[in-house]
Amino acid sequence: MLPCQSTCPAFHSGCHKHCDQWRAFQEEQRLQREAKKRYLQYHTVRCAQTARQLIGLQARRPIW
Repeated sequence: MLPCQSTCPAFHSGCHKHCDQWRAFQEEQRLQREAKKRYLQYHTVRCAQTARQLIGLQARRPIW
């Protein structure tokens, strides 16, 4: 279901293909997805780096 279907007075079947508001909505969604991907990629690398550092600090053999 299209989000504009219930709120747009000019809605008719297939109109979203040519609607400027729909294109603007899709562009905004695309930008949000890209921002989320960049955020996750950045923090995934940082978390992996921190995990490797913490593992490197652990003792290799237990000392009795």
